[in-house]
Amino acid sequence: MKKTIAIVLTLILTLSLAACAAKQPAASNDIGVDSAKALLDTVWNSYSDDEKFPAVGGDYSEENMTDGAPGAYTVADASELDRVFGLPEADGAQVDDAASLQHMMNLNTFTCGAFHLKDGADAAAIAEDTRANIQSRQWICGFPDKLAVAIVGDYIVALFGAEDLVDTFTAKLTAAFPAAQIVADEAIA
Repeated sequence: MKKTIAIVLTLILTLSLAACAAKQPAASNDIGVDSAKALLDTVWNSYSDDEKFPAVGGDYSEENMTDGAPGAYTVADASELDRVFGLPEADGAQVDDAASLQHMMNLNTFTCGAFHLKDGADAAAIAEDTRANIQSRQWICGFPDKLAVAIVGDYIVALFGAEDLVDTFTAKLTAAFPAAQIVADEAIA
């Protein structure tokens, strides 16, 4: 009888430990979105009508261009990601999905790119490379006031433009994704 009770108790303990293991919280990189566009949509949809500005999203392809909202952006051309968003061309191979949100009238008023990093990519290093790359730009048409770079799960979000627009976006980003790490929030020199 004692042997049977010991076996039953051992079985109950094993099952309870298995149940606890099954209920572990999702990985910290699971932010509840499945694409860079969904990440930007989440932030943009939190804006009130008064806070929104004339915007366009996506690349110039017919299927990705979106008026008034974020859009998907192809990652096939790393030099284009560098030119438009400041994601260094050398880091482009670490990205497998991207989206954008830009001011419709002047890209230096507000430009934002979200980039999903492949497994094993060093988010902190890519975020710093992006920050340094944006800071080293020589601006020709308009001069953005500020840049911000965030790590949100497996995503890097880089933006630059007018200070008020950058500040509003970063506030909305951190409200929508509390685990977001703002790794750069600085004036453009």
